[in-house]
Amino acid sequence: MRRSVCLSLAIVMLTFTCPVPGQPRPMPGRPRPMLGRKPAPKDPFATLQKAQIVFTAELKKVHPGPVGMSMPPMYTHRLVLSVKTVLRGRVKAGEEVIAHHVARQMERPTFPQGKLCLVAASEALGSVRVQFIARADDKLVTAAKDATSLPLGWSRKGGKLVSPWARLGKGAWPKPGGGAAGKAVCGVTGRPALTAGSGVTLKVEPVAPPKRIKWTNPDGDGEYRIIVTNATDKALGVPALLSLGGKILWNESLVILCQGKARPAPGARGLTAVPKAAVLKPGQTVSTVVNAFRLKDVRWPRGGYRIELQFCLGELSVTKSFYYMSRHHDRIRARAGGAMRK
Repeated sequence: MRRSVCLSLAIVMLTFTCPVPGQPRPMPGRPRPMLGRKPAPKDPFATLQKAQIVFTAELKKVHPGPVGMSMPPMYTHRLVLSVKTVLRGRVKAGEEVIAHHVARQMERPTFPQGKLCLVAASEALGSVRVQFIARADDKLVTAAKDATSLPLGWSRKGGKLVSPWARLGKGAWPKPGGGAAGKAVCGVTGRPALTAGSGVTLKVEPVAPPKRIKWTNPDGDGEYRIIVTNATDKALGVPALLSLGGKILWNESLVILCQGKARPAPGARGLTAVPKAAVLKPGQTVSTVVNAFRLKDVRWPRGGYRIELQFCLGELSVTKSFYYMSRHHDRIRARAGGAMRK
């Protein structure tokens, strides 16, 4: 009798914990979906400000996908979006974008199909993933324009703007602030809100590791090459790319977003003299290498899992999904140090 009861309990437990055939389970190498129910924020400024891509679009179709048998369930959808206006990012007005939406919550998400929506999204591993979507009323569009007018990684605290370099203190920017008239400035450092401007492109590529190990370091060992190009046939000053004495100040120009936090590039120390905008010749490309393992306050995964890194220069950004294998990368990360190399 006892054996029969135990067997029955085991079957019940398996029924609730095992995935149904055809239903996805979280796969190694993929970003974790959000945990718990996460309703649209009352003030979406932070979400929109950090988003790689922000645009308005008509939500043409919603295609439900598999539901992950977790608790809460993981709902997946494929969204067909007809782009209307672009506030930030590589998408273009008039094009149709196929985007993915994943939500881990108790209730199935609903979407304003057939309506004009405001969308915030990221692009990594060759696909667009929606982080925020809501009906685009005047108030929300105004908030989005406000958020995207600032360089990526800036925030508002206590009624003042705060740049990612605020953690460096007042020495982050020379006094006087050096901001152009009418420019927004960081309330902590006095640093002006500098953008890259049109005609400038940002590209990020993982640096090949000294030794590739199957299933271990497909994205390398933490180093990324940051490439900035003047895509025009005229010389361009790039305000967000600072220079001093003819030398580009990469550490003081780049920002990396990870796990919702904005950080200056590793090695940023602040400035004692007012820098200038780096000037790039027609078609000129400049680059540097950033070691992401030197970032502070990052929760690196245990075992093998993906972590997203968003590399930013002013309003431009590229998101990279990095596969971190702790048994391999922990040792490399512990040894990481020194300045960026050319």
